[in-house]
Amino acid sequence: MGKSTKNMGFVRHRLAARLRPRRAGRRRFGGFVEAVLVAFVFLCPGPAAAQEGAGSLQALEARLGQARENGIHLLAPSSFGEAEDRLEDAARRLRDGRRDARFEEMLGEAGRWLAAAEGIAAAGRPHFREALAARDEARASEAETRAVEGWARAESELETAGRRLEREDMEDVAVRTGRATVLYRRATRAARRDEFLGVAVQARAAAMNAGASELAPSAFEAGEAHLARAEAAIEILAPVEGPARSGEAAFAAFSRAHRIAALFDSVRRRHVTVERLLDGHEADLARLAEAADVEPLRSDTGETTARIAGAISRLRADNERLGVELADERARTSELGGRLASLEDRLAEFERRFTGARDELLAVREREARLREVQGLFTPAEGEVLLAGDRLVLRLFGLTFEPARTEIDEALYPLLTKVQRVITTFPGATLRIEGHTDSQGGTRGNQALSQQRAIAVREHLLARVPIPSSRVEAAGLGEERPVASNETEEGRARNRRIEIVLTLPGN
Repeated sequence: MGKSTKNMGFVRHRLAARLRPRRAGRRRFGGFVEAVLVAFVFLCPGPAAAQEGAGSLQALEARLGQARENGIHLLAPSSFGEAEDRLEDAARRLRDGRRDARFEEMLGEAGRWLAAAEGIAAAGRPHFREALAARDEARASEAETRAVEGWARAESELETAGRRLEREDMEDVAVRTGRATVLYRRATRAARRDEFLGVAVQARAAAMNAGASELAPSAFEAGEAHLARAEAAIEILAPVEGPARSGEAAFAAFSRAHRIAALFDSVRRRHVTVERLLDGHEADLARLAEAADVEPLRSDTGETTARIAGAISRLRADNERLGVELADERARTSELGGRLASLEDRLAEFERRFTGARDELLAVREREARLREVQGLFTPAEGEVLLAGDRLVLRLFGLTFEPARTEIDEALYPLLTKVQRVITTFPGATLRIEGHTDSQGGTRGNQALSQQRAIAVREHLLARVPIPSSRVEAAGLGEERPVASNETEEGRARNRRIEIVLTLPGN
């Protein structure tokens, strides 16, 4: 048996399992995966149909590539993987020169598996919206190459969420997509640090090794401030222009601090004389004076230098003040980051609880609609429908028997057909069929008669409703539970009845 035939059997088996009655409240996602599988099975009758809808190998390869680009391999990984496998098998067969009916069948299967993946992804995409947006932002920051490990963890978590989507486990989907969102954002931050702060961090290390923190404190502190500003912007995922500018400024400041420290070292080692430094200093002052439109003094007594030193002192004071403010801002940013993470966790929990509450509400509404439908089936003469907790009671006054007889008259079959509709409306329920009599006759005889009548109704229903016999019980209660007075003929008629108690599955 070929791989395709085995797969078709598997899909049909899985479909049959899904279509069996389930406990109410278990289906969380409206059965969309079932719908996709139904289309997949019934659009896959055989090789002839496969040849008609297969298309070219190249077209399917392009379509598969576009699907991967759209993230479908993460939202429906199992179905997408099946499509890839079929397409690879078809390509291998074509390379071997076997463009035959089996080749066309493989192409058809690949197309249908891909269609199934696309359908599942389209239906589930709203639940992945935030995670996919975070993924797009990470890709834009080149996290695939700049934060390889973090990107891989995020992709793995999102793929796991996709597998849960294919299993319709929406509770775990919410948890997994929340984790993936956090991981993609971490990868984005790591990628931006690598892009905007990489050279600045290297320049800082070089300046530190040269003793710049002591020999050129202003320049070094300025670099630290710019670096901290860039880190804060990256932490809150601010627009990239901010950390880019701060990273460049940090690199420039650390580079300057490094040059100053190197100059001190050259003087200390006598690589440069003081006279040469003074000549250079005077040339720099002249250029600064020219740039500031100040007439340089031929015999400078230090006034120009004092003015520049004053400006530098003011700048240093400003830098120190800004450094303190920046430290405060960083502390506040860190606090906000912690609060943001806490809010993200709370939001994920809220979304999970909201999804559960919504599913429960839908289940309750569906159950109420079925109850209204059931209550409208019976006329007052036929019976009444009562709901007590998780028990649905069909009190059938119209289901009567000839005196001392247990056979069901054919005239009662339409009424029992309505009962069958009730049972199929609640497929997961268990049944207790109770026979009741009036107080005429002996107690023991009434109990035995009611037992036989309950058994007769049980056998009638089991022959017509696909329900396991283990879930249908018959009991005779005789005259124990009257619903009307046995003193009148009308009351005795209401007491001679069959009651069917359906215990409904939990919500």
